[in-house]
Amino acid sequence: MRRYSLFHTLRYLYAGQSFARILMNYELARHTLRGRVLDVGGGRNPDYYAYLRRAGDVSVEVIDGALTGIDFEKDPLPYGNRHFDTVLLCNVLEHVYDHQFLLKEIRRVLASHGTLLGFVPFWTGYHPDPHDYFRYTAEALRRALFDAGFTNVDIRSVGRGPLLANFNTIVLSLPRFARPLAYCVYATFDALFVRLRPRSMERNPLGYQFNAHV
Repeated sequence: MRRYSLFHTLRYLYAGQSFARILMNYELARHTLRGRVLDVGGGRNPDYYAYLRRAGDVSVEVIDGALTGIDFEKDPLPYGNRHFDTVLLCNVLEHVYDHQFLLKEIRRVLASHGTLLGFVPFWTGYHPDPHDYFRYTAEALRRALFDAGFTNVDIRSVGRGPLLANFNTIVLSLPRFARPLAYCVYATFDALFVRLRPRSMERNPLGYQFNAHV
């Protein structure tokens, strides 16, 4: 996994990213895009493209409900079976009530041995787009992916301890100049807390990064 410096984290906190978004991007940097890629719900030029590695010729197509008018809960994805090698699904599932319909459609358009890469938030505020339905635990996410027909599901908790989870909820409300300083204070005490209570990391995830295969 590519390593990122403290300066990189502070820079993007100052620029207006949440701590969860920064860690999500760091986690996605472990993965490589291959072949034809479909980004479901990614919007216009999301920042995580800069973190994902690419192998060979990669083409990316974006389908977004807000941009195209497609309803991910009832409209089939407008592609043939086994059309894509990779599908991205970041910060989307919590907004879709009938998530099984969408996951099964994604599985349908994925080629044999294709990969689904995604992220769902857990410790975050209400953020309708236009709706906000769920916060998935790792168990719920794994069950949803298996029920949709995916195999070899890998789910990684993204986050640190409870103090930085709290920091994530307030960071964007702080004045921009105060965010890097607040992070350093929270991170110091969070590290001490986690050292005393190691299991607190698994109990306070900011989200989950997942990948699954057809």
